[in-house]
Amino acid sequence: MDRHNVRARTFLVSGLSVLLSIAVLSCTTVGAVVDTESGRPTEPPITAGPVEPGDQAAYDSLLAEAQSALEAGDFSHAEELAMRVAMSYPTSRGSSRSLWIGAQASAATGHAEEALEAVTRFRTYVRESDDRLAEIARVEGDALDALGRTGEAVGAWLAAPTGMGAAVIAERVLGRVGVLSEAELEAFSENGGPHISPVLAEIALRRYANGDALSAADAARGALGAGASGRSRRIAEAVLSGDMSEFLTAPVIGAILPTSGSPRLREFAELIQQGIRIALEQFGQADGDRVAVELVVQDNGGLVRDAPRLLASLDSASALAVIGPLQDGALADVARQRPGILAMISPTAPRVPEAAEGVYSLAGDDPGASQALARYAMDSDLRTAVVMYPESRDAVFEARSFVEAFESLGGSVLREFAYPAGSTFFGEQLQEVDSLRPAALVLPLPPRDVELLAPQVTFYGLDSLEIRVLGTSGWTDEEILARVATRHTNGVVSASAQPPNGESEGYRRFVDAYEAYHQRTLPSAVPALGYDAAAILLEGIRMGANTRGQLLANLENISGLAGATGVYSIEDGRVVREHFVVCLQDRRVQVMPDRAQAEPILLPPLPDPETDSIPEDAPDRIVGFRCPTSSPRAPPGY
Repeated sequence: MDRHNVRARTFLVSGLSVLLSIAVLSCTTVGAVVDTESGRPTEPPITAGPVEPGDQAAYDSLLAEAQSALEAGDFSHAEELAMRVAMSYPTSRGSSRSLWIGAQASAATGHAEEALEAVTRFRTYVRESDDRLAEIARVEGDALDALGRTGEAVGAWLAAPTGMGAAVIAERVLGRVGVLSEAELEAFSENGGPHISPVLAEIALRRYANGDALSAADAARGALGAGASGRSRRIAEAVLSGDMSEFLTAPVIGAILPTSGSPRLREFAELIQQGIRIALEQFGQADGDRVAVELVVQDNGGLVRDAPRLLASLDSASALAVIGPLQDGALADVARQRPGILAMISPTAPRVPEAAEGVYSLAGDDPGASQALARYAMDSDLRTAVVMYPESRDAVFEARSFVEAFESLGGSVLREFAYPAGSTFFGEQLQEVDSLRPAALVLPLPPRDVELLAPQVTFYGLDSLEIRVLGTSGWTDEEILARVATRHTNGVVSASAQPPNGESEGYRRFVDAYEAYHQRTLPSAVPALGYDAAAILLEGIRMGANTRGQLLANLENISGLAGATGVYSIEDGRVVREHFVVCLQDRRVQVMPDRAQAEPILLPPLPDPETDSIPEDAPDRIVGFRCPTSSPRAPPGY
């Protein structure tokens, strides 16, 4: 962007804010002004008031220049001029027209928020007979759609009148109904309108796909009665004829896996595929009018390359979504080049590219453990905390997730200590914790740091001050529990995606299905990852997805799906597992009762070194913690 465009955008944002303030604060209702020569109505002023001598001429000149720039395609200049007019000459006759020029220019330059504000305000000055209403609705809907507010965008388009621009409006509605929820479609159908036929056709398609042929026929007849054309008409006629072969072809899931390359990679890819096929056996088979889901596998050879070829092949197969790639570099490369809206879920990639809508990973950032610990702390009356973590990406994410969740629930974080990754001595930070005396010390650490830091927590006597230690998954690592003395881990509260008291129902279901299908024992945990990735996509298809957009919308609504490696939801574009709060005791992970706290281990007080006697009122001393052995105590207020 050149300096002129930067100046234009800066001026626009600040100018629009002032402009809208002026318009909103105006207490005079302004009607249309009629041109005395032509007798045709023109736009009213933005706000009523006197016009200074010469202002009208200056306004007319600037507005004409803005209009010329708009027609010439110089949208940044048109945008700047329109906002300058609106700010400088709000009382001039016809000044509200500058809002319309600014809205169109902002839309053309990709400034969706500014376009929406301008067109929304301009609409308040327009009469119901204005032949630009359809175009106004198009600009408003386009701005809403660009901001990700698809339901509101369709609502704006549907509210447009017939007439000039109606064909464009109908095309917009048809292109976006596929990503609307069924509730949104039903609500729009009740309101009706001249452009409602694509909505009714989409309802008919989904009802038919879900096995409700009678209700689908009603919606199809409604679409035809509303003047359905093009694809909408074909859907309606297909529903009524019962021949849906054009629209209900077998749904396809793609997979990008290293099926060639090193023997180790091939074996890993084969195990992932085995899990995917078990999910297809369980959740992807034909059922009533549902068609069985097909799997198309593409080989990337374990290399971060060849994304265009792989995607072209899956695109030609009409894949609704893709499982893989397995490595984060390959995932980012494929996600960057995917065609439009195509959901992708990697079973193993530890990183998901930022701002990549519809790209997920089972191994990506998961705030579930931190959020579970924050809820546990507040429920257990641990309302103050210090958070200490290494400056590594994963630990920073877990720490920030805890802080945000804890503070949103009313907790108070007294201090955060971020130490350089690779540190081995933490005396300074732990002495500071001693002085702050929080109810909880939260340590989202990798396993290596648990081994280094846990003994130092004990050495500096923090466990003798009734400060509870909370930690994430690094604390439950089996090798760490085996190496670190129980004195340093007993009573630590952590969070686990698997229940500590046995296998989850989802895991048992997967194991039974795997061993029945393959007639052998499950060899490792790897197939479970392929199974869960496929199960999430198949759940989205089961929810009524026939297009990529519908599937992506459905995925964002998945909640509480029981998989083999956890109970899944998708929140804010991220796969999140439900986490169970657990307590560490004697190298074992056990259930932590609701609202319970680790219990202090008490010993008699030490004798006074000068008198070698123990005062009668001396309290017992704390020498660590253990997991609860009795019913949890209720926090205040229970």
